[in-house]
This record gives sequence, structure tokens and C-alpha cells, in this order.
Amino acid sequence: MTVVAALTVAHAAAATPAGTTITNTARLTFTAGTAPPVTLDSNTVTIAVDALVEAAITAERPTAPVATAPQPLAFTVTNPGNATTSYRLRAAADRDGITVATIAADSDDDGRYDPAIDRVTTTVTLAAGAQQRIFVLAAGVLVPGAAITVTATADTPAAATVGATGGQASATTRLVALPSPAARLDKAQSVAAPGGGTRAIAGAVVTYTLTARFARDCAAAEVSDAVPDGMRFVPGSITLDDQPLADTGRLDGTTVRIALGDMSAGAIRQIRFNAIIL
Repeated sequence: MTVVAALTVAHAAAATPAGTTITNTARLTFTAGTAPPVTLDSNTVTIAVDALVEAAITAERPTAPVATAPQPLAFTVTNPGNATTSYRLRAAADRDGITVATIAADSDDDGRYDPAIDRVTTTVTLAAGAQQRIFVLAAGVLVPGAAITVTATADTPAAATVGATGGQASATTRLVALPSPAARLDKAQSVAAPGGGTRAIAGAVVTYTLTARFARDCAAAEVSDAVPDGMRFVPGSITLDDQPLADTGRLDGTTVRIALGDMSAGAIRQIRFNAIIL
């Protein structure tokens, strides 16, 4: 007699919902002598999946430039377990003078904090696999280097099993200084009216002064400024660092364009031109 046994086992998928009933039946197939093949089923065994409680939270931005207080910082709470779970939320700052008393859920899921829509809360309840964006409002004296940490702690039923996270997870956003711009352009104006004075009347000449400052090395710098409607460019009035420039190649229709080229850190260039009020 030749016996061939085939055993089929149904493996539970990841995050199988708590309470799911898994049944399994084995099968034995064999031949005995010249008789036809025979198939026999075993008894069926049944198991119910226990609740597994886990927690996860991530900072939408691990670092965020300091902004005006109160500054909303976004975090996402996720339920990686297999049962609906409530999470208690707590936020803390590592610097004195910073408060993080307000936590709000992103009720409309638009990624922007709106106090009229996003409800203030200290807990979120999530189905298995679900997630919720929350905002932590950092207030007080916000300074670069400060860290805001949010902790999500699961409320664990007595019958549930706590997973590898221990039902608790934390995420941190650190405040950083606003990056300094590589360059800046400032514009000023002065008015000389016909017959004297500084009234902006027809025939008055307006001198525009453009000052470009470079904090870092910058390549292929160019300054452009369109003469406003209601004004007329004064030919021959363009200067660069107080040196006259020809209009040819500098005037594109009614727009003054000055190619400065490659600028080194610390360089300052100043452009002036005149326009008459019509």
C-alpha cells in the first residue's frame, strides 16, 4: 500500500481582524493496492484571532522652520493592529517657554489647520489599519532647536494582546531657523515734480533705485523691472553702480533688463532709471 498525505494550511494574512474565525481541515489521499485512490478529510479545527494592540505615529515634517505662534505641526497617528483602538495623545516641548496644550484632529483631511473646522481633542479612535492626521499647536517663545514630541498611547482591553510597540509610539518635530535667502532685491523711488517739489503729477520724473544684495555665490544673475502703465521710460537714464549704461540691449520693450552675471557672496549692485508720469 502506498500512502500520500497532502496537508493544506490557511495562513492568516497580516492584521487579520480581531475576532475572525479561522477554520482548517487536512486531507489524506492514498491508494491501496489496485483499488481506486481514496481521499479522507480530517476533523476541522477552529481558532479565533485575538485582538493585537499596536501604535504608530509619524511627524509630517521631522524639521520645520520657526513660524509665528501658535504654529501648527502635523503628525499622523496610525493603527497597525487588528482591532479598533483608541489612542490618548500627549504633546510636550523640550524647552521652557513653549506650550503645546492644544491638539486638534484634521477633521476635513485637507492638511491645513483651520480652528473653525478642526476639532480639539486628546484622543483618536481608529479602525484597524486606519490613520488620522493631527495638529499640535506650539505656542509661546518658539526658538530654533526646540523639539516638539507627540506620544500616542493605546487604551488596551484586558483581553487584548499588546504587540511589539507596547501600545505606545512617539514622533518628534524639531524647529529650525528659517533659511537665509541667497540674495535679495530692494526697490526705492523718488519723485521730482516740474517746477520743484515731490508731488506725483503729470510730467513728474520718478527715479527707481534697485539694489541687489548677494549673501552667497549666485550664477547668471539678472534684474528686470517693467515700466508701469501710465509712465514713459526716460531714454539714457539707466545706470549700474552710478555708471551710465546704453539703452540698447538693456530695454526690452518697456522692461529694463540688466544682466549682472555671476555674483560672489557679499556683492552689492545698484541700478537706477527714470520714468515720467504721463
